Amino acid sequence: MRQRERRRRKGGKDLPALHVACLYGELVSVKNLVEARPWWINSSDSQGHRPLHMVLFSRISPNTSACLTYLLEHEADVNATTHSGQTPLHLAASKGLLNCAEILVKAGADVMTEDSMGHTPLDLACIWCHRKVARYLRNCLWQEDKKREMEERKLVQGLYRDLVNTVKQTTNDRKALVNEKTAEWANKKGLPLVKDFSSRVQRVSQYHARCLLPDQTRYKPKQSKGQPDNPQKERSTQPAASSTSPWSIFMGLQPEKPPAEPDLRDSVTLWRDANSRQLQYSSKWDEVPHPIPKLPMDVVERVLFPRAFPSRIATLRQFEPQNIDKVHHLGRPRGRSTSPWTEVAMHLAEVLEPGHY
Repeated sequence: MRQRERRRRKGGKDLPALHVACLYGELVSVKNLVEARPWWINSSDSQGHRPLHMVLFSRISPNTSACLTYLLEHEADVNATTHSGQTPLHLAASKGLLNCAEILVKAGADVMTEDSMGHTPLDLACIWCHRKVARYLRNCLWQEDKKREMEERKLVQGLYRDLVNTVKQTTNDRKALVNEKTAEWANKKGLPLVKDFSSRVQRVSQYHARCLLPDQTRYKPKQSKGQPDNPQKERSTQPAASSTSPWSIFMGLQPEKPPAEPDLRDSVTLWRDANSRQLQYSSKWDEVPHPIPKLPMDVVERVLFPRAFPSRIATLRQFEPQNIDKVHHLGRPRGRSTSPWTEVAMHLAEVLEPGHY
């Protein structure tokens, strides 16, 4: 106890008992103190350090990861900040503690938080040359950005579906109104209603399909002399049609057609507000501006106007591998090179660009 009190008063600083136990990685003492006084787990010292911060100062102790995991399991604040704005992840990154950084991120530590000087944990890992921690945090940032982008894309996809449904509903309402007005006009003039010829078109197509069958062709071979005139026997030798649809010839894979997605270029207008720099849209049936999720302009345009900005992979057949000889190389002219120095010259033109030497 005297040694612990000496540690607490070292340098003129009074540290709570739990802070001292975490500073030296005494796992048994940490467990006893947390069980006796659970409210100490998020207590602060004069500089704003909490027990979770003090654990990361004990990098020499073999119990650092165990103490950190124990505190997190007992509801320690993983994003607690000191007076200088540093979180436990900032300390783990600045000291190169990869295992502790992984534990903190899995517990929900904010990778993008900044301290009072504007430094993120990744910045501190780069400043102190901890490559492994920097690579791990950069990967976490990439995952976080992609997750946020996917959530915003889902919002834009939902907006796109709502706008398409609105366009369809508006078109149906317009057609119904035209039919109603046409019926009123025809009733006043004493004219019969306009008939729907869709069923007649279907009947005609069925008759045309029957005309294409082999037994319905006009050409009939002439009978030779001496051959019995027995049309019933002649008909029996011909193969019977197996279906009522015309015959087709399939030559391997048929070309796929890209999906016909509705385009909203004629109905929706996009622009960026001059003051807030936020994307907004208005429609021809609703001129009130509406905000759009924070995404780049090209991403929103690709979602709302798919025909104006087609995808690079429109159909499933474009996933098929290509012959590498037919793929165009950016640093090499098309066709066969007559001289080996041509490729050398193209390589030098890429390497010795202005600003690269």
